Amino acid sequence: MNKTKKKLTVRFFSIKANDSFFDDFISIHHVNQANEKNARIINVRGKKHLIKIHSELQHNEKSVFMLSVVRERNTWQTRALGNGKISGIPLNQGIIGDPYYFLLVPDDKIIIGFTTGLSGSLKSVANATLQQFNKDRTSTVALDFISRDTEFSKFEELNNFSLLYFKVTPTSLGSTNIATPRFLSELSATPFMAGNSQIAFTLTDIGEDGLSESDLVDIVNYLAENDGCSALMVQGLDENENKVRLNFRKAYALFQTIIEVRSKYVEEIKAKEVLFSAITYFEKAN
Repeated sequence: MNKTKKKLTVRFFSIKANDSFFDDFISIHHVNQANEKNARIINVRGKKHLIKIHSELQHNEKSVFMLSVVRERNTWQTRALGNGKISGIPLNQGIIGDPYYFLLVPDDKIIIGFTTGLSGSLKSVANATLQQFNKDRTSTVALDFISRDTEFSKFEELNNFSLLYFKVTPTSLGSTNIATPRFLSELSATPFMAGNSQIAFTLTDIGEDGLSESDLVDIVNYLAENDGCSALMVQGLDENENKVRLNFRKAYALFQTIIEVRSKYVEEIKAKEVLFSAITYFEKAN
């Protein structure tokens, strides 16, 4: 069987949670492993998620935990055969969807992960997965992208924006939802956004009757997390009225690699190798 190449991007998140969350995660993991219940299907916002927990692993004398998640993709609606027959997809068990792979490092309070599905959903899937290990329902578990520079702290200090430039692959925006900024929702609905070629936008009409500054902030936050966005810049004034231009494609820590696979998806054994390479890279860089 011929091998195909896949480009993967591993993202890094810090976990904001009570210290008890990490103890609870480990205890729940151990109980499930002892009972040989390493997988279950849950429903999050109308989409099924299969969560699978692997045996505890070691990395640089730290305990690390790998999680495999398959998120239902309900856009797969029909099966078409060569004889012209069109039918629904029969499912006796399980779900059809996109795979997500994560590695949790409790000592460092971080989780890393990647997907070959819609990259914009990586953070939300990671958060939904961790919520299943949160015993204290009065406390929250939140994820933040780990920054590798100070672009976002500078961004918060700017005002009077005069430029927003971004280049995006339309299909990377996926299905719009409540988290999608209004401008991008309207954009994705236009006919010319149906292709796979990247499209660039330069917006200078900001404030007053143009794009509001709050909408600009929402767009930047949304696109900065999207692999389909290859360029993202803004220009505004700092507190001293000096023009400042920020490049957000360099803002977050990430690890990129190209692997060869025999099937259309990344198998768990290969995913494990990628995650361990990513965490090694991250530790050396920090």
